[in-house]
Amino acid sequence: MAEKIRYLRKKYNLTLEEVGNIVGVGKSTVRKWESGEIANMRRDKIAKLAEALHTTPAYLMGWDEEEASTADEDGTAAYISELTETLYRRPGMRILFDAAKDAPDDVLQKTADLLEALKNGQK
Repeated sequence: MAEKIRYLRKKYNLTLEEVGNIVGVGKSTVRKWESGEIANMRRDKIAKLAEALHTTPAYLMGWDEEEASTADEDGTAAYISELTETLYRRPGMRILFDAAKDAPDDVLQKTADLLEALKNGQK
């Protein structure tokens, strides 16, 4: 995550102080995130950091390998970022996110179908 933070901050020509101001931390904290000295971050800080760096929490956390810009026209990336953060807080979701990261599309579709059936009360 440290490398992604540094890369995106530089890509958008942001200073440590600018990122810190957006996230609500000092520039020394941002520097420690970039160096990997601080690896564990609160979820609210990850969400704000993703917003500051024009990406998603999923990308920063390594769940989504493709960089997504929240500056898209229709707000899709911002919606996905918010949805990801909301879902991740729910019980058992981390294991689903981690499993889905490497799962083939057919397995994901079967899982989605099963979840839909369970939601609708089907056996």
